[in-house]
Amino acid sequence: KDIRNSMPTIFVVVMCFVLPANYAFLRYCLCKRPFTTAPTPSLVTWKFIQSKVPWGLIFLLGGGFALAEGSKVSGMASMIGNALVVLKNLPHPVLLLVVILVAVFLTAFSSNVAIANIIIPVLAEMSVAIKVHPLYLILPAGLACSMAFHLPVSTPPNALVAGYANIRSKDMAIAGIGPTVISIVVLYVFSLTWGAVVYPNLNSFPDWAITPVLNATTH
Repeated sequence: KDIRNSMPTIFVVVMCFVLPANYAFLRYCLCKRPFTTAPTPSLVTWKFIQSKVPWGLIFLLGGGFALAEGSKVSGMASMIGNALVVLKNLPHPVLLLVVILVAVFLTAFSSNVAIANIIIPVLAEMSVAIKVHPLYLILPAGLACSMAFHLPVSTPPNALVAGYANIRSKDMAIAGIGPTVISIVVLYVFSLTWGAVVYPNLNSFPDWAITPVLNATTH
């Protein structure tokens, strides 16, 4: 099997549990001091990991990936994408605005990782169904999911800041109104202008976009 990016990280973590925290053991190895009965502490202990690691953040991210994989394997993403074919009669700029607003609204009340993992496969299926370039909707939607300014549950950084600074959810929700409005306007305008410059083929439906539908039907 291929070695993934997580392997070096796991190796370093394991070595932190194995390597000693000091070099006193060298004196025992060179017989300069009598052997001690107490074990040499490691660089990292499980007690330290258990108290310092943000387990809620890990479950939050893992839950988002699990939701995305479940919606993909079960066919829910394909079903929702086909149900949204009714939106094909909307002009593309209006459809883009609707996608951005929906993504920003959903990520205000749930984890942006989970929302992105759910909405992006749905938009991919919908783009194929209505014959729109997938990147035309997926890229703005992915950026819109990052605009989580309202609640601690919206994104892990919000939860960390709210926890350490003791910020109330009400105060964070009110403070996030301005950044949300500005971000929506900037994202929508730049998607219609710079998006066409960076990706000049967004107005045409590519042949490679048909592949996800074939894969979904085989599952």
